[in-house]
Amino acid sequence: MGEDRDEPLEGDIGPAAAPASRPEPSAGTASDTASPDAAEELRRYEAEREERRRRTNAVSGRIAAVLAALILAFLVYDSVTTAVEAHGRGDDWIYPPAVIATLCAIALVTLVAWAVRRVK
Repeated sequence: MGEDRDEPLEGDIGPAAAPASRPEPSAGTASDTASPDAAEELRRYEAEREERRRRTNAVSGRIAAVLAALILAFLVYDSVTTAVEAHGRGDDWIYPPAVIATLCAIALVTLVAWAVRRVK
């Protein structure tokens, strides 16, 4: 049975096994001097990636704040319009529409104040 153990078996699709002994790099080779440069390059790459992530999150946060403000402004407008129409007809106008308009207006003012404070 003089078969070579590194050869793949019949039907095996993987690579042959690696040799048991690998040469160790000696101290002072080119790979040792390149290691600090590679580590610095990796740190710089990670810092750039983190900065891009922060910018993307900031832009998406601004978009979400603007959309929320637009939705709240529409709800205030719609609720005030409904309250005025209900008051003109003599229906209940304070509880459902006026309260909703007040709550949405408070939320809108809070959102705008938070956004202005965050920008400064």
